[in-house]
Amino acid sequence: MVSLTLCLCIAGTLFAADKPAEINEPNFAPGEEVRIDANNKFIGGDHFIVYVPADYTNEQDWPVIFFYHGMNGQPTTWPFKQITGGNGFIVIGMGYVPSGEGPMTEGQYVNYIKRERRSVLEVKRYVSGHLRIDEKRLFVTGFSMGGWHAAAMLESSPKVWAGAVILAAGRRQDAGLITTDSGRGALRGKPIYIGVGEKDTNLAPAKKAAAYYEKLGAKVTFEEFKGAEHSFDPSGSEVLRNWLIANSSVENIQSGKTN
Repeated sequence: MVSLTLCLCIAGTLFAADKPAEINEPNFAPGEEVRIDANNKFIGGDHFIVYVPADYTNEQDWPVIFFYHGMNGQPTTWPFKQITGGNGFIVIGMGYVPSGEGPMTEGQYVNYIKRERRSVLEVKRYVSGHLRIDEKRLFVTGFSMGGWHAAAMLESSPKVWAGAVILAAGRRQDAGLITTDSGRGALRGKPIYIGVGEKDTNLAPAKKAAAYYEKLGAKVTFEEFKGAEHSFDPSGSEVLRNWLIANSSVENIQSGKTN
């Protein structure tokens, strides 16, 4: 177990972290997962998981997948460690910032997502102190509850993300996360993959989300898993595997081309 303690200084809306004094520095080895116990109050949950790709070297910057688990789950690198074959991507299993009891109003939800963005910032800052990451190739992803969350994270800060993967979920239509023309414009050309089971109760919301993003000019890849309910089989989507490879390509990112 590794404790992460960060001393934060607030300057406007930016947060700068002093290098934490750490004992038992984690071993970020290729092909291995590391659990980081997060004692930083800005990081969601009590820990997060980092998977280092088996082909990792310090000679280049690497794309990063931030994954949000489903309800009652724990931070995990599933299913992206499996989809990628353990190569090519740093995968971070995220926890959630506490949201309090009961449903949130629109304003409360918008503020909650702001806290989640800060959590990503702090996790990213910590991981970048140990591994080489590419700031232009960050992907937000999630399954079920995490899929709804990934959609919100994408909409709240579309310029941060190279793309998004929404599994077994849709998007919250009343959240008011995209309020400006520049925010809507930032989704134009953005690669978004949405995958959902044919028998999933979230099939209709997933289709509505795909239509919404397409209307804003995003490059949406929609996949319906035949016969599947509220589940996802990492071995069953060659489409998603190819989507990840194509949209994380350095050449495509630099040229602005996406698939």
